[in-house]
Formats: sequence, C-alpha cells, structure tokens
Amino acid sequence: MVRKVKAKSPAKLILLGEHFVVHGSSAISMALDLFVHGELVDDGLGVIQLKYLDHVEKYSINRDSNKIISYLKYLLDIFKVDIPPSISIKFDFPASAGLGSSAALATLLVNLIHKWMYGLDADKRTLYKYGNEFEKMIHGTPSGIDLTTVVERGIILFKRESGVIDSISDIDFNGYKLVVIDSGLRRSTGDLVKRVTENLYKLPEDIRGELLSLVDELVSYGWLSLKSNDMEGFVKAVNSNHYLLRYIGVYKPRIDELILKLNGLGVHGAKVTGAGGGGCIYALIPSERYKDIDRILKGYGLTFFTPKIYF
Repeated sequence: MVRKVKAKSPAKLILLGEHFVVHGSSAISMALDLFVHGELVDDGLGVIQLKYLDHVEKYSINRDSNKIISYLKYLLDIFKVDIPPSISIKFDFPASAGLGSSAALATLLVNLIHKWMYGLDADKRTLYKYGNEFEKMIHGTPSGIDLTTVVERGIILFKRESGVIDSISDIDFNGYKLVVIDSGLRRSTGDLVKRVTENLYKLPEDIRGELLSLVDELVSYGWLSLKSNDMEGFVKAVNSNHYLLRYIGVYKPRIDELILKLNGLGVHGAKVTGAGGGGCIYALIPSERYKDIDRILKGYGLTFFTPKIYF
C-alpha cells in the first residue's frame, strides 16, 4: 500500500516595515488563513506538481533542475531518503506576490518529509533550520520575517537582530475589513530588495539612519495602536508607511493607480505588502463600505481575498 501524508503552511502579510526590516528596523507581520497545501505519496517516482492559481507546473526530481528541485534534493539528503517520493502542491494565493510563498513552500516541504519519515509534524526548530535554506536560495540575505511569521503564526512584532519582540493573540480590526488585492504584476523579490538597498545607500549615512529610526518609531506607533484596538491610529501608520515605501522606490505606476483608486473610494489605509514592485497590496476597508468596494473591485477585474489571521 502506498503511504501518503498531507500538510499545509500559511501565507503571510507584512502590515508595516517591509524593506526597512532588512536594514534593522522593526516590522509587523501576520499569518493568513490562505495556504500552500501539499500531499506526499511514497511511490518512488519523484514527480513534483505545483498547482498555482493560474497554471500548473510539473517536474521530475531525477531529470529537472530549478531552485525547488535543488531544495528538495537538499531535504532528501538531510533526511537520508534514497528513493524520492512524489509531491503535489496547491497554492490558495498568488506566488511571488508579497505573501511569503517561498517561506510557506519551504516549511510545507520540510513538514511533509518529516511527517513521512517520522509520523509527526516537524517542530519549530526544524522548520527554522531547514526552511531558512530555501529562503536564502530565493532571497539571498532574507530578514527572516517571512519564515518567522509562517512558523509562529498570529501577528508578530519582529526585528532582524532579535526575532519576535511581541505578539498579539487576538484582534478583530475593530470596524475594518482586511482585503488583499493582487496587482497582477510579478517581480523577483531578491532583485527588488537589492534595488531598494542601493537606493537607501545613495542617501547620506546620517539621513539613512534617521529614516530607519523614523520607521522604527512608526512601527512602534502602529503596534501600540493595534494592541489598544485603535484602528484609526493604525490606519495613519499604514498611510505613512505607504509614502515612505514610495520614497525609496518600491512602487510602480500600477500600484500607485490601485491605491489612488482606493483612496478615491474612501479607503485610507492601503499599501504594498512584501517586496513591492508588483505583487499584492492590502487595504483596511471600513466595514460599512465593504460591499460597495467588493463590487467595484470585481468590476475592475481584480483578484482579491478577505483573509483572516491564522493563529
């Protein structure tokens, strides 16, 4: 009888502080109830199928070469697997769009193989240790916020040098609906992080330091607003972060247009999430306006989601 195991890992959304977190500022991130699902079959064929929202890819561990296959071979070697299984993967959310698809995929694959070999889910230490290898393959020098959010879940206050500083166990966004909108544009996270870093280092050192300190203060203000359920304060922090990200070159015209459209519809609290340059934006929409905005977004032909926090 062929043995099967299943697992899933959540997407993530950076609420405040992306890009700056790479350079030492704090950031706020949350896990979403949108998942990468996986099923491993112990058949020895080594066929890998990835079902994205808009297409399907299929590979052979024995014949094909790409970063996912390289990572799988790395894991199979770590777990001392001689005959490769087949794995089917399905995404609930767009990949390469600022929602942590690489961290979710990495932890999913670690968990599937661990579960197959040992009959139980991988612990956090194992997910961090091996998941980070894929993050480095994809992003070069990741801040760690994506992987940490996917592993820890909930809403976290994060800093690169210290990891999770604080967390929130429950929140309802107090009269607002969280909407994640796919711009349809795709980009390389690693390339964009490199470009933004170059932009930051064109600034004089003292101004760059002031900017990073300002982001820290802004994130702290946003975190205190969230913890006290002050959504008006948090929306102000989101808007401020939006302008700072635009200043350092994260935005493209289509992203600006989407946010301007939302602002024109009375939505104040929208920004990119993750690397930017495309991918997704998120918006905090007043609950009484949600039905109207929902209809308008559908009229624009945009793909969007209304996820909840995944604890």
